[in-house]
Amino acid sequence: MNRSIMGTMRNNRKRALLGAVLGALVIFPASWAVAAVAPPLPGMTLQIGSEAFQVDESLWSYDATKDTFSLTGPFSATAADGSGSIWINNAEAVPDPLLLFAGGVANNTNAPLAYSIAFNTPLVPNLLGPVDSHAELGLTLTDGLDDGATIQPTIPGGKMLTSFDLYSNGTPISKNVNIGDLFQFLGTPGNGTGGTNFSADNSLTCSQACVTMSAIMSFTLTGQDSAGFSGRVVQTSPVPLPGAVLLFGSGLMGLFPVLRRYYSAS
Repeated sequence: MNRSIMGTMRNNRKRALLGAVLGALVIFPASWAVAAVAPPLPGMTLQIGSEAFQVDESLWSYDATKDTFSLTGPFSATAADGSGSIWINNAEAVPDPLLLFAGGVANNTNAPLAYSIAFNTPLVPNLLGPVDSHAELGLTLTDGLDDGATIQPTIPGGKMLTSFDLYSNGTPISKNVNIGDLFQFLGTPGNGTGGTNFSADNSLTCSQACVTMSAIMSFTLTGQDSAGFSGRVVQTSPVPLPGAVLLFGSGLMGLFPVLRRYYSAS
């Protein structure tokens, strides 16, 4: 075989190898996108007194572009005895992670009534190591009878909004951003609504894989009053990409020096 033919074959092999590498860079992300599926659904449970209400899974929609779950519309519940109502106007959960919710409650009795909202989302990917977090809570009180309105943590000395991550065995690890103290407002004719807000930043360490993020808002509200709330708990430290992606990327990068040497020697 003459040198011209051998040179042509060698150049063809080079082009084929380069094409395979560049093709992998393009095809891998595309095939990943095709194979991607929605993460596990978030969960939300509301409670009035001892009566619980589960937000049905069918009410969650998933936007793959934003990687976000959201309620398809408002969800509301009323106690069987009519003592109180609770509603969620909107809620979002991002698996990497964010919990965001807003709604309100009304107490139709003449005595304080307890309420709670439990909201959780799977962590995809799982978290490991230090995690920085931020929490916010905004409250509005409407004094129905102009005799004063009070909203306070259900547990004396506690906080209204608590958040934590969970290990796979169910062990909770506080995010250390619990917020929400007692708030009182005395309405006057023509001015029956007042508000306040709370926020905190802190961190936790997942010494093993944290698989779920949860937030619980738990409080009591005085009789014949209503309250609105909006809460947000978010992880602010960066989340690493899945290990397989990093390994694949580093492997491809490692091929380029090899190809460079191969072409230089040709």
